[in-house]
Amino acid sequence: CESAACRLERRGGGRRPMTNYVRFPNVTFEPVELQVGLGEVFRSVTPSFLRKEEDEDEFLTSCCPHITWRQRVTGWLCCFCLGLLLQASSFGSLTRALLGHPGRFALTYTLGNIVALVGTFFLAGPRKQVRKMADKNRAHASAIFVSAMVLTLVAVEAPRFHGRALLILALVILQWMSLVWYTLSYIPYGQKMGWRLLTKCCSWCCTF
Repeated sequence: CESAACRLERRGGGRRPMTNYVRFPNVTFEPVELQVGLGEVFRSVTPSFLRKEEDEDEFLTSCCPHITWRQRVTGWLCCFCLGLLLQASSFGSLTRALLGHPGRFALTYTLGNIVALVGTFFLAGPRKQVRKMADKNRAHASAIFVSAMVLTLVAVEAPRFHGRALLILALVILQWMSLVWYTLSYIPYGQKMGWRLLTKCCSWCCTF
């Protein structure tokens, strides 16, 4: 004889009835709002140095509005041309610099470098450009370039002291050399070829 439970199981297609089902008529579930709430909680307790780059990009986007590619190129081109104009005009004071008064020459040349450097922020963005400058092959050249510009401005505005003119000219030359070395880092094998050329020039000068 079959039991009543077996016959009931056959009629229900092999499924047992849910006899312990309890309804909660006054309870509603909102998974979307719960997920957003948990995301905000985890975001608030996560340290800033452990957050993803996407979170930082969203923060920067909310602070700085987007600009089109054409506006980026226009901003870079204006800064680049202005920087070249300042550098070219600085050579008008080169004669005075060689005679012991390099203040105007160094100041104009350094401002040209600063304006040209700011122009690169339009193309890549400030944070990305700083990361490029801090790259392994460019870190030393970038640090020397920025330090030389700062020291040049300090030396120009400082009171006169013995050897001031020679120091300012040396800092300007250091700016130019570090900028050339930084630019060669963007050319494949540029720094290696530049180093070989420099060693050949030094060896050729030592032979005389």
